[in-house]
Amino acid sequence: MADKNFSRRNFIGLTGLAGAGLALSGNPLMAAEAPSTVMQTSRKFKMGLVGCGNRCRQIVDELNSVQEIEMTAFCDVIPHKMKLRADQVKTGVTPRLVEKVDDLLKMPELDCIAILTANDLHRDITIAALEAGKHVWCEKPMALTVAECNDIIGAVGRTGKLLQIGHQRRHSAREKGLVDAIRNKSLGQVLQSSLFDYRGDWRVPAADEFPPGTTYWRLIQKLSGGVVYEMGAHIIDVNNWVVDSEPVSISSLQGVNNFTLRKRDSSDYAGVLVEYANGSMMNYGGNVYSYGARAYDTWFCVNGTVQIGEGTLSIRYGLPPGVPTQTTRPENEDIPLRSFQGASGESEQFRHFAKAMDGKEKPYPDAFMGRRCVQILEGSLWAAAQRRVIDVRELG
Repeated sequence: MADKNFSRRNFIGLTGLAGAGLALSGNPLMAAEAPSTVMQTSRKFKMGLVGCGNRCRQIVDELNSVQEIEMTAFCDVIPHKMKLRADQVKTGVTPRLVEKVDDLLKMPELDCIAILTANDLHRDITIAALEAGKHVWCEKPMALTVAECNDIIGAVGRTGKLLQIGHQRRHSAREKGLVDAIRNKSLGQVLQSSLFDYRGDWRVPAADEFPPGTTYWRLIQKLSGGVVYEMGAHIIDVNNWVVDSEPVSISSLQGVNNFTLRKRDSSDYAGVLVEYANGSMMNYGGNVYSYGARAYDTWFCVNGTVQIGEGTLSIRYGLPPGVPTQTTRPENEDIPLRSFQGASGESEQFRHFAKAMDGKEKPYPDAFMGRRCVQILEGSLWAAAQRRVIDVRELG
């Protein structure tokens, strides 16, 4: 989306109020299945997509294979972006193009809204859509702050509409295989995790910067949240899933470190340390100045270690020297990730959302899972700014 030059709040047109209440949803962990050629819902659900940038381009490609959802309308303040996304649709539908969210929300035929905007707009558009009677799929992060997440949860409770957060890895065959291994093999509790995200600078084609010279929103801290929000949210949510415990305290150092990159005030590097209620600890590191570096994500457990990377899920069993082995130790395993067959998390999350709208599933991941991730994201910003450990109870 464009920056404040394009009257972002006028683009939204609607805001919501805080409230309370939302039923917890289930936590599906199952063998991934290949996408069915038979529609899995009683009808197609009509979706309006808000925000037509690069992320929307990826989502439209995935939705072309999700027959349970029809891309009925696109919304953006930049007309040429809407046209580009509409031209991508391969399902025979001619989407309507709408420049204001409040006009989109007045379309009675829409069942749901997908929010693919800059992070700072997630709260207001989500609440507006829920209060307009639409179900919502919102790209991660759920919001920028825990307080904003609480506002959204209140709107879900008031309206009774569904909200699913776009942490798509929870629907990925690879990540399901990871979680299944950690939970069901003889590894014991996760004691510590070491997780990494490295990528190149946030760059977009010139045609996506409108008008020429407009600052890309990911480079602005108050709009994006920086590298932990933009990249870390994915693997941090996976770790929350693996650990299955509440974060209780957060430490972090982060900021702008590489001045050869595009001008920004959003953090380009971060180190985050999280303690969970069950005693597990997470180390996360991320930056946007990687030139081909690779790292394994690793979970250290009582009886072994799990690593994922380079196409393999690696499991190594063992005990510290001198600890007597009570039973035969399992054989080490190297499981090819390609053996986890199934639909991509990107497309499967939308099939699940459609089934939730059809009453066959609950939204997953839900708002509480989205908020748990934001607790760590926002807590890391506080910790870095204040140079101290943050108690999660301080947030929101």
